[in-house]
Amino acid sequence: MQNIEQHIDFMGHFLEDINSMVAKLLEDLRHEYNVSMEQSQAVLLLDNNKSLTLSEITEKQGVNKAAISRRVKKLINLDLIQWEKQNASVDQRLKYVKLTPKGQEYIKRSKKIISEVAVYLVQDLSEKQIEDTADNLSIIDKRIKEYVKKNQL
Repeated sequence: MQNIEQHIDFMGHFLEDINSMVAKLLEDLRHEYNVSMEQSQAVLLLDNNKSLTLSEITEKQGVNKAAISRRVKKLINLDLIQWEKQNASVDQRLKYVKLTPKGQEYIKRSKKIISEVAVYLVQDLSEKQIEDTADNLSIIDKRIKEYVKKNQL
């Protein structure tokens, strides 16, 4: 059995490979919509979270607020996202952005491209192997979220 350092090293390479593959898979789509990889990632964040403040996007992307402001401005100009009107019960100083129909279409097309490759990647794995992998990744994901919260990252 390999030691833990080798597993961690493998996971690092695995994550790099996934990020590289996804970037290449979505390159044509990003070009069609005239968005950078970083702008695309901001759009994808909104799919999972429905609407976010600029501060939340800044935190999730790990860059400064000025960079996020420029990304958001470009994405609004491209009609991929829009400012969301808040009801009176929400702090009006917070400004949220959400996907437009064009942004939702971008997400849908991105997911279709990734889904087609995912099906290929697991085609010869049994349902049990896929479920076991998903279960293990779910445990790791939960621990990541706990660690981030505990350490205020």
